[in-house]
Amino acid sequence: MQNQQANQNLNRLASFRRRRGYSQRRVAHLLGHKSHGALSSYECGRVLPTMTTALKLEIILRTPVAFLFPNVYEILRNAIRTEEDRLAGV
Repeated sequence: MQNQQANQNLNRLASFRRRRGYSQRRVAHLLGHKSHGALSSYECGRVLPTMTTALKLEIILRTPVAFLFPNVYEILRNAIRTEEDRLAGV
């Protein structure tokens, strides 16, 4: 179960962070964190950031949240589209 959740939380944070040339410590500092531990947890998919933190990551990494967390975006989009179809009687 935990492995399934980690797969759902896979993200591209580390990739976009490295493209910007930022260290985990720098991003953590810009997020207002005292250490890079939380950022590491986000990057590994152990934890999803709060909405505020996700938006800060979008700003820092200059990348839309949907691109940073494509798996979460896809899961949410599919669930909403399925419900829309159900409500439309499709």
